[in-house]
Amino acid sequence: MVSACSNGNTEDPGEAAAPSATAAADPAVTAAPADEMKQAEDRLFWKPAEGWVGDVMPFSDNGQIHLFYLQDWRDGAPGFHPWHQASTANLTDYAYAGESIPFGQEADQDLALGTGSVIKAGDTYHAFYTGHNWKFPDQGKPKEAVMHAVSKDLKSWTKVPEDTFYAPEGYEKDDFRDPFVLYNEEKGEYWLLLSARKEGTGGVIALFASKDLSKWEVREPLSVEAASSFFMLECADIFQMNGKWVLVFSEFSDKKSTHYRISDSLNGPWVKPEKDVFDGRAFYAAKTGSLGERRFLFGWVPTRQLEKDYMKWDWAGNMVAHEMVIGEGGALGVKVPDEVDRLLSKTSPLGEARQLGSVTNKDNEYVLDGAAGVSGIIFDKMPQTAKITGSVRFDEKVTYSGLVTGVGEEPEKAYGIQLEPGKDRIRYDAAGGETLSSLEPDVQVPIAFEPNVDYPFTIVIENDVAVFYIGDSALTTRIYKMPGQAWGWYSRGGKTTLTNLAAAIRAD
Repeated sequence: MVSACSNGNTEDPGEAAAPSATAAADPAVTAAPADEMKQAEDRLFWKPAEGWVGDVMPFSDNGQIHLFYLQDWRDGAPGFHPWHQASTANLTDYAYAGESIPFGQEADQDLALGTGSVIKAGDTYHAFYTGHNWKFPDQGKPKEAVMHAVSKDLKSWTKVPEDTFYAPEGYEKDDFRDPFVLYNEEKGEYWLLLSARKEGTGGVIALFASKDLSKWEVREPLSVEAASSFFMLECADIFQMNGKWVLVFSEFSDKKSTHYRISDSLNGPWVKPEKDVFDGRAFYAAKTGSLGERRFLFGWVPTRQLEKDYMKWDWAGNMVAHEMVIGEGGALGVKVPDEVDRLLSKTSPLGEARQLGSVTNKDNEYVLDGAAGVSGIIFDKMPQTAKITGSVRFDEKVTYSGLVTGVGEEPEKAYGIQLEPGKDRIRYDAAGGETLSSLEPDVQVPIAFEPNVDYPFTIVIENDVAVFYIGDSALTTRIYKMPGQAWGWYSRGGKTTLTNLAAAIRAD
């Protein structure tokens, strides 16, 4: 199966394969999508009406971000992961265009499609994508290759099979994927970055160069710090921000984080910042697109098997977009996109229901004293779509504090997004209460917390997806137990103070 950025489920890839319902009759010419763009239901965390969103490949053009992505059908067809397309100009309204590039026939290299990228040269759009055929190794053929398709309108695409190329000597032939193409103005040539494994080195971002987007010459891999510590560096993306070049890639491991490096030059070296992640493992294969000078990071939050919070993560789900920001010292971070923030602006009452343990409330300042055990405040049912804002402060004795959802008669056992000041992290686990302390976090993001400091936060929720923004970082997760259930905040070990706590829903 296609791994990680091309298929991603390392736990059970056979069941996670996402076949398309149709295949192209002629692999050299792709089927065109419908002439009319269909307006999808407005969603903060978008997905098509049928199927799920896999790896997203943004391409900015004419005031819109065209979001090519791997369509996950889960329907048992002979091939899988065709490229589909949606587009947006505001991060709250998405137009769905259907299939762009279908998978091929059983004897073709692209029986499955994987991640790639789009670039415009003159009046032609060029898509480079992974062609994956898991049956080929048994026939003595490489499993993966880079493939090429062209279009004049971003809708109808024609495959160019003669441009297909494979891993060169010195690279492992079955791990060769996720092409990202850019134009290097300084050198006057196109660069193609690839996720690859170099013999004797490990995971690298391989580099190829071309003058015509057809024939490619191999170059030395990018000098990414500690590349050999990763099995694969997937879904690479390079762009300029704040006068620097930024390289984004995803770590193919059980951690599955999206990382970044910075450089003064495309030639490197690529320097690892002190904190090099934006989100946790439930926001994967992130790549960027821009609207004017603003840049956004698009990834996907996975589903879980059988739609149960305690089951394993599956591959593909809903698309999630963060707006990128420049923080202290030039460090990069993320925040709620401005358009999403404005959309969720109608005040909604918190509807306090009950308290747990020692809680005081004065002038919308809640003090949760967990010195003697868990203390918390429980509110009425969570809206289906909402924004929760406020500031949180901990004393030096707090062990953990955070949001709980799906609250029943035992709030301390509810599912929670937990802030752990003593461990400088925010985490989510499909378990509650003291069970968490003995588990490696299901999802975690490093954040350096200090006692007695106010940390503003924003939580954006739509159905069973939640994104917790705090300190220029985000933690994205899916909680099936959340919609329509009571929710609250809790503290253990010391005092947590919540100020300006408020909820807002859609204004339209």
